[in-house]
Amino acid sequence: MREFMHDRKVNNGIAACRRSVVLMAFVALSFSGTVFAADYQRGLEAFRAGDSQRALELWQPLAQAGDANAQQAIGMMHEYGRGLARDDVEATKWYRKAAEQGVSEAQYRLGVFHENGWGVTRDAGLAAQWYERAAQLGHTFAQHDLAFMYLSGAGVPVDRIQAYKWLKIASAQRGDLMVKHLRNVAQTMTADQIERAEKLARAWLNSQKI
Repeated sequence: MREFMHDRKVNNGIAACRRSVVLMAFVALSFSGTVFAADYQRGLEAFRAGDSQRALELWQPLAQAGDANAQQAIGMMHEYGRGLARDDVEATKWYRKAAEQGVSEAQYRLGVFHENGWGVTRDAGLAAQWYERAAQLGHTFAQHDLAFMYLSGAGVPVDRIQAYKWLKIASAQRGDLMVKHLRNVAQTMTADQIERAEKLARAWLNSQKI
């Protein structure tokens, strides 16, 4: 499926892979084991077959009933204008519902929306908070973007140790994308800072058994 093959957040040379993660988020959600899983899966199959309207018919009642997976899906449909009108305000509403139930992709998208001011007031602090929540759940691009917020001081204090930590964690999952950024950050740090950051990253990775 190529329905969501553009991504509005483009930076640091990783946009192409970031775009493909949108599809992967749908696939991952389909295995959540909720009571609505069968209808969600049928909606996913319809969506992948190019039938956005059938997917919407299946997902919308689930989303309204509180299913986080369907809420995430409806948010994406609004964000990218697939089966629903492109509407950042509506996308934000549905992402927030899913994010509050712990869907990391929805948390990440809220971070992107707040960082860019899409459908919400631009707020780097809130963006960092949502990235942090998604990062703690293992979302690689949230980890990447949170690291760059620590580098720039956008929404959080400048902290190269935290930046290195999150890039190191992200590189453990997506080394092909993150190692270059990690090397660049390391060049601006002392050996002691790198050691401290490495310990923090190892502790997080060990806690997640990654």
